[in-house]
Amino acid sequence: MTKPSRSDRALPASLTTFIGRRRESAEVRRLLESSRLLTLTGPGGIGKTRLALHTARSMHRAFPDGIWSVELDTLTDPSLLPQTISAAIGLPDVPNTARMEALINYLSERDGLLILDNCEHLVASCAQLVRALLRASQGLRILATSRQPLGVEGEQAFEVPPLSVPEEGADSESAQALQRYESVNLFLDRARSIIPGFKLDTANHQAVARLCLDLEGVPLAIELAAVRLRLLSVDQIAARLDDRFRLLSVGHRASAPRQTSLTAMVEWSYELLDQPDRMLWARLSVFAGGFDLAAVEAVCCDDDLPVESLLDRLHSLVERSIVVRDEVETGIRYRMLETLRQFGRAHLTSSDELENMRARHRDWYGALAKEAIAGWTGAEELEWNRRLKAERHNIRAAIEYSLTVPDQAIRGLRMAVNLRYFWLVHGISEGRRHAERLLAALPRGEDADKAKVRGHWLAGWLAFYQGDIEATRRHGEESTALAERLDDTFGRAYATYLMGLVAACDHDYERVKTLMSKARDLHEETGDLAGAWLATSDLAGALGARGEKDTAIDLCRLAIGQCVEHGARWFQSYLQWTVADLLRMQGNHNEATRLLESTLKISLDFEDQMSSGSCLESLSWLAGQREDAASAAWLLGAAHATWGNAGISLLRFAEWGHIHEQTRAHACRSLGEESFNQTYQRGTRMTPTEAINSVLRRKTPAASPRGPETVGGIEDLTPRELQIARLISQGLTNKKIAQQLVIAQRTAEGHVENILRKLSCNSRAQVAAWMSRATDGG
Repeated sequence: MTKPSRSDRALPASLTTFIGRRRESAEVRRLLESSRLLTLTGPGGIGKTRLALHTARSMHRAFPDGIWSVELDTLTDPSLLPQTISAAIGLPDVPNTARMEALINYLSERDGLLILDNCEHLVASCAQLVRALLRASQGLRILATSRQPLGVEGEQAFEVPPLSVPEEGADSESAQALQRYESVNLFLDRARSIIPGFKLDTANHQAVARLCLDLEGVPLAIELAAVRLRLLSVDQIAARLDDRFRLLSVGHRASAPRQTSLTAMVEWSYELLDQPDRMLWARLSVFAGGFDLAAVEAVCCDDDLPVESLLDRLHSLVERSIVVRDEVETGIRYRMLETLRQFGRAHLTSSDELENMRARHRDWYGALAKEAIAGWTGAEELEWNRRLKAERHNIRAAIEYSLTVPDQAIRGLRMAVNLRYFWLVHGISEGRRHAERLLAALPRGEDADKAKVRGHWLAGWLAFYQGDIEATRRHGEESTALAERLDDTFGRAYATYLMGLVAACDHDYERVKTLMSKARDLHEETGDLAGAWLATSDLAGALGARGEKDTAIDLCRLAIGQCVEHGARWFQSYLQWTVADLLRMQGNHNEATRLLESTLKISLDFEDQMSSGSCLESLSWLAGQREDAASAAWLLGAAHATWGNAGISLLRFAEWGHIHEQTRAHACRSLGEESFNQTYQRGTRMTPTEAINSVLRRKTPAASPRGPETVGGIEDLTPRELQIARLISQGLTNKKIAQQLVIAQRTAEGHVENILRKLSCNSRAQVAAWMSRATDGG
């Protein structure tokens, strides 16, 4: 047999820069060292081939006899697989019957790496061949890329993730900060090949961040978007991503056919599926953001797709990288990349199943909301909070569907009302917007009027937390009038409660006492414990304002006992906050502080920014009364930031605004305006979690003039930034930090910039000095 030339070591040359993937490349190298067969899996366009070739190039010294790359995407006849591999390696042509034997004989004597690229349409044949090659050669390793594993014993599978993308809201970051994301760097690199000199600046960085986020870090989609810069601006491209299959339809002529457009890439996966799998893919597109197995069974299964076959079908889509499986705190969930979801949605629409699937989807999440309102008042409240948060996108889609179908707004409004406590914790503005849109869409009739009673209450209640008291008053009056006309005791209880909140903002505490007492009695009459607890909390606040503090505390403690009995920690936290404020009025600062700290722990579990902000505000008042102006200042700032993030404004309620201004004025006088502003701003830069942890650790930062050497505290830095600050103090450069943490150098540079900004430092030496003081407790 003629010996192949040394060209067997050659790999296809890369025509473009390889961006990012430092962590993934390191992991692929590690897995190849421990496994003889490694398959890189993931959906089309995710970058499996590029990662395989890049990693192989970095490991060429580990394979003295060669690295061979075999492209299988154009091969349609499985019987030609041995011939295709032999040709790629450089073996001479032999009769068909001898090709497999010749291939095995050649590779059995060599320590090399064989790359089999794009195996998904030849999985069974590739698996059979790989098994034979590995059994015959102890020194051979195989690196495969496929949209599903090969299923060979001993195989390691590595799912290639998307490139890192900016988070929601990251478009507020600077252009320089955005360059720590791999997807942004890829777009910039490819954009410069289209428009030399293209750069990220204040005019385009928000659009680039939005584009990379919407394309979910899929490299092929980002590269195809960059090609459109020949015709469109970044803003125009980002605005057209809802029709991404038409927009991203032009690639590079020399690319593989399946990579010249987004449609071709996804069609490649679609054609490999059988009809039931295609049907499930289309039906799953009705979900938004993700879904669990119970939802799929309820929404997608019928006579055409029996529930008995669902697990096999879903497994098939997961295995082929159409559906992604995630393990989260609420259990196992599934999701599709938006590109794949839109493709499935197009097929669902063309099959005339779209309306039926959307209606079933809406009904499932409507039932879930109804179940959740009962669960929120018991021991499972935290689980329901997390579950509803995970389903937020589906909830939004279900409500939107209710607005598109005539006479279905009633169902949507009922759903929104059943989610009332979820809106307060996770979306006051969104909940109010849904309620008001659904109210406007209601048809005429008694059923609609019954829904309006609750809908006006919900819209008014959420408007109250936004500080929009006139809207609260308007909705409260509408709800009250309808409840009286329909003799709706349940609705009357909530409407009365809402008017009590308005009275508290009017400082009419006698009327508050009357209305809240009536609301509490009506809630107890209907058996609505949650409503009674809310009314009790605000009734106690009115009694406190009237000087009846002991009576108010007794009422709250009785209700707290009921909450403890039912395991309703979230409602307990609101009652505890009221008791703490009453104790503050009585001068019992230690007990008030203890209760507020306990309440903060609960709000941290629920991620409840309304409660967190209220507690931080109350703690600032306590700090002011203790003459601790520095703590009062940063707590005011933290409360402002926490409420601001959630769109909350409660300083028109009762005496809150007056106490807030008193505390602020006293702290400003004590510290001086400049020092007060610096300390206040330190509070505003803290996340709710950082602020709460600072309170619970009793690490209230003191205010002082902030020069180069008087910088922020540990609570100002994220855990990763603190880790990098330690490495800076050890004298490591950005490059060394990146190598030690296995992150991109640009990522390390971004973290260092954030550290310098947060600590108001001008040099790495100042960071090192700060680290020394921080670890010494100075």
